[in-house]
Amino acid sequence: MQLVKGSKTDLVGDRYTVAITTSAPADAVDIAAVLLGADGRVRGDDDFVFFNNPKAGGVTLVSDAAVTVDLDSVPADVHRVLVTGSTEARGGTFGAVAGLSVDIAAAGHRSTFVPPGLAAETVLQVVAFYRRGTGWRLDAIGQGYSEGLASFATEHGITVDDPGAAETPTVAVQDPPPASTVVETVKISLAKDSADKTARIDLRKSQGDPNWVLTVGLEWDGRGAEYEQDGTVKRYGEGDLDVYFFCRNEETNEYVVVSGEKGHRGSLDTWPYIHHYGDSLGPGRGDEPATERVRVLPQENGDLLVNVYQSVDNGGGAIDTFGRPRVAIRYGRAGRDGLPGPDSDEILVHVGNGKNSYWATVAHIDVRDGVLTVDGETRYSRFMSERMPVLDTAGNWVRKASDGPVGRSKTSNGGIGLTTYSGRCPDPKK
Repeated sequence: MQLVKGSKTDLVGDRYTVAITTSAPADAVDIAAVLLGADGRVRGDDDFVFFNNPKAGGVTLVSDAAVTVDLDSVPADVHRVLVTGSTEARGGTFGAVAGLSVDIAAAGHRSTFVPPGLAAETVLQVVAFYRRGTGWRLDAIGQGYSEGLASFATEHGITVDDPGAAETPTVAVQDPPPASTVVETVKISLAKDSADKTARIDLRKSQGDPNWVLTVGLEWDGRGAEYEQDGTVKRYGEGDLDVYFFCRNEETNEYVVVSGEKGHRGSLDTWPYIHHYGDSLGPGRGDEPATERVRVLPQENGDLLVNVYQSVDNGGGAIDTFGRPRVAIRYGRAGRDGLPGPDSDEILVHVGNGKNSYWATVAHIDVRDGVLTVDGETRYSRFMSERMPVLDTAGNWVRKASDGPVGRSKTSNGGIGLTTYSGRCPDPKK
């Protein structure tokens, strides 16, 4: 079975081998594994499995490129086994490694995963085994760190001496950095033609400060918007887009759709811990772009899709006409308006739909170990289908779900744009 980046797979076996293979150079990547508690950090120095500590808690290093994981032997207080790869000992990057592939094998079953879009990274989160209820799941991560081993280690409570050299790492549990620590602000803009459509924000930098706020939204300047030569908006246009936030509960396999429509705006007090600020009704008010935005309390038991409906009232493929549509994810200390202030982390995903599709998923957002990851690859619904794209019980994107919500005209249905706003995620197709 071929796995895709971000997919989640229910596991039925108890013993797995994870192996990294390359075509050239053959020994370019060193494999390792980290055992993590519920807080996403190691419990002690034995939780880092590498060449100088080859066995711990059901995880065994069997070669420079392979580890075995015996899930029945993993300690009860370990919630996640993260398998990693590194090119630092060879002085290279993953972009220079040809033919990189990951094989995950169990008795009678084999999966393959090819992490996409790697370039300057020297450390790679390959896959993770994580607890979900009474069972385990496999997370195909494929997320790299261009900052190197030291950055990866710090995020997981590990101290590595002289990370640029091929010396034996010294592992120790670290306390979280003090609130006064200066943390680099994330400012990322993903264009429609960007080779890698993923970006991330470390949510732990708030140190638990309740004044930090996370918002996710779609912004646009409107049909007929006019721009100066430097790209600034001279005049906002008009027109509204229908934006829906599909939320999947990984523990119960239920879903909820949050929108600006009356009765479906969600709550910060109940799952999915999301509140919609209300329908924008179009741009231009107060010389500002249109914004359909939610506030999110970051949780690790679900996924969030940003879906745009562009059919009955706007016409299929209409999003391209709405003036630079972009997904905006912001995280930082709240300003006077209760929204993230100007110094907040910001990820912008610039989107467009030249296809004659009624639905477009313009972002998939997930949180793991306190790190928010955005997949900004635009995905389209089936041709001539009004069914909203959803996620199945394994976390895979589904273009057309037989029992999922169906889009319809708000004008003809009292402002309610979907046939249903909750239910159970479909099972994966076999």
